[in-house]
Amino acid sequence: MRPLAEDEERVTFWRRHTIGGVVLCVVLPAIVLLRTWITTGVPNAAVIVPIALAVAVPAPLLLLVPVQRLVRHPRGRLFYDTWEAAGIALVIVLCLLDGGTTSPYVLFLFVLLAHAALAYPPIGVALAGTTIVAGYLTMGLVDGSLRPSDLLVGVLALAVATGTCAFASANHVRAYERTAAYAREIAALARRDGLTGTLNHRAFHEQLEAHVRRAAADHPVSLLIVDVDSFKTVNDTFGHPAGDGVLQLVGTTLTGLTRPGDVAGRLGGDEFALLLPATSMPEAAAIAERLRTRVRSDDAALGATLSVGVATATAPDATALHAAADAAAYRAKRGGRDRVVTTAGSTEEVTLPVPAS
Repeated sequence: MRPLAEDEERVTFWRRHTIGGVVLCVVLPAIVLLRTWITTGVPNAAVIVPIALAVAVPAPLLLLVPVQRLVRHPRGRLFYDTWEAAGIALVIVLCLLDGGTTSPYVLFLFVLLAHAALAYPPIGVALAGTTIVAGYLTMGLVDGSLRPSDLLVGVLALAVATGTCAFASANHVRAYERTAAYAREIAALARRDGLTGTLNHRAFHEQLEAHVRRAAADHPVSLLIVDVDSFKTVNDTFGHPAGDGVLQLVGTTLTGLTRPGDVAGRLGGDEFALLLPATSMPEAAAIAERLRTRVRSDDAALGATLSVGVATATAPDATALHAAADAAAYRAKRGGRDRVVTTAGSTEEVTLPVPAS
């Protein structure tokens, strides 16, 4: 079995559907009680009234059901299937007590079918409808109050209603799945830079804050700040399409260097970043050097190079980590570009030897 809900929006939907079911459990018995009160000579009223009260009075307790856990559990739908089946059985019992297929309570079966179609998958609606048709046919055969032709019309009407509701359910499920997929795609795009495919500024900083909160002496977090050297010159000399190609190359190279758990992002313009959880300074410096040399060799025609600043945090201070890596990148540019500069800690900068450019 699949869970009825896999996202918060769907959970909220099932909460509303549950409330709707509770309302029906109060309203339909109230209609029964009203009819019994205003109508004289209702058969079996002494039995019908207690049944109606037994359903309506405790019905609000169903609002205490842990809907979120139920609909996320693979077998959670059994609760709703049982609830639906119990509702159908009660309506059929009321009909039998009130004259069988000639009772106005037969109309409640259509209400239950419509309620199922609003939430249940097509198979669930078909099962509910089949149960309703079987119950109606059984009533007709037991009480014999309808001519065979009239009973046939009633059965066919319920069968057509079942088919219509199952189709509506399938249509609803398909529309929801497409909308949910579109929403997931939009959410993913909203977190990505459209040119390079890396995380955008906001999404990257969310990841930075989350990972640095877990930083400790035995769990260092390293950050690379990457600047494209002389990017304006590339644009002015070779044109903006060439500049875009350089940015795409940097983004692709960053993504290619990421390990599971690493996070690459574009902070804006020609500035990128690479977050390396559980990574010490030497490891981060080695990754930074691989990035620098790959971009230089892959884009030799345009002469694109990188200045990379590296910092490592062993305490939960994302601002200090970013400032240290940014300052190291600035020193790399001031020191002649096309190089990697690291820091000894989150605040003190130290320029380490790097391969000659």
